Amino acid sequence: MGAGNSITNDFEIFMNNVKNQVSSPNISVIQFHYQQLLQHLKTSIYLKSSLFILVLSGKGKIEINFKENQVGANDIILLSFGHFFKIIEMDSDFKCFTLYISKDYINEMYSADMIYKRIKYGVKMHRTPLLNLKENEAYLLTRRMLFIDEVIEEPAHLYYQEMILNALLTFFLDLSNIIEKDTVHLSNSVLSRDEIYFQKFLELLVDHYKEQHLVDYYADNLHITPHYLTLIVKRLSGQTVSDLIFQLIFSEAKLLLQQAELSIQQIAEQLYFSDQSAFGKFFKRNSGLSPKAYRSNSSLALLDVSNSRMSGK
Repeated sequence: MGAGNSITNDFEIFMNNVKNQVSSPNISVIQFHYQQLLQHLKTSIYLKSSLFILVLSGKGKIEINFKENQVGANDIILLSFGHFFKIIEMDSDFKCFTLYISKDYINEMYSADMIYKRIKYGVKMHRTPLLNLKENEAYLLTRRMLFIDEVIEEPAHLYYQEMILNALLTFFLDLSNIIEKDTVHLSNSVLSRDEIYFQKFLELLVDHYKEQHLVDYYADNLHITPHYLTLIVKRLSGQTVSDLIFQLIFSEAKLLLQQAELSIQQIAEQLYFSDQSAFGKFFKRNSGLSPKAYRSNSSLALLDVSNSRMSGK
């Protein structure tokens, strides 16, 4: 995935697999630097998980739900289900720790009555989920992330899942303590009615874009008119509701086409197209290639990468 203006969820797959964590694929703690993040530069990413980014050094510019933010050392970015974000630029010395937790694992934490439900941030933290930490606070959360990573690396522990959940509990208790003390941030983060609608729309969109392709569905669930929803989304994101829906469907289609075990008919069904022909027309309109041609090109590209690695190039 190269630089560009596409919307993708590849980053979450990358987070899931970057450390080859067979034992715990739903949670990862990773330190990233400039070169590793370059492949995601200027690519909008939608989240179906939680992602905490703690900046260790360097400065950068990121976009959260289409609003630009400056970040630097000791900043923590609190991204969750329904957020869109984009890395716009970074200094060459940019480094960060990331804590990735899948939606499924978040649900498991809920069932265990984890403190995370207290710091879901709601509408106040959703618009600008960015905190500037004091040096000692950043150091504390760094230690907590490192401890979570240590626990993940010990799958033979008889109480492995309990250890992970308790390590996360400690992290979230400390984070909650910091957030609740940051009254200035919270008091300045009151959303307008339209911004609340926009947040709720994004959450619905990420959860239902595969099977719900029409604006009416999202407007009905928000109890507003399609026209009003269209105006809100256009004003706050610069794109139409249909643009966002189709971008997500197209991104998902590309990922599914890389799974050789799925037929094109099966992919069309998974994405709730009326038939394979309708899916083919949609995909070609967005990529310039038929699904079959795209799959063939993707296979050749992967083969070239594999051959290059084997030859040491």
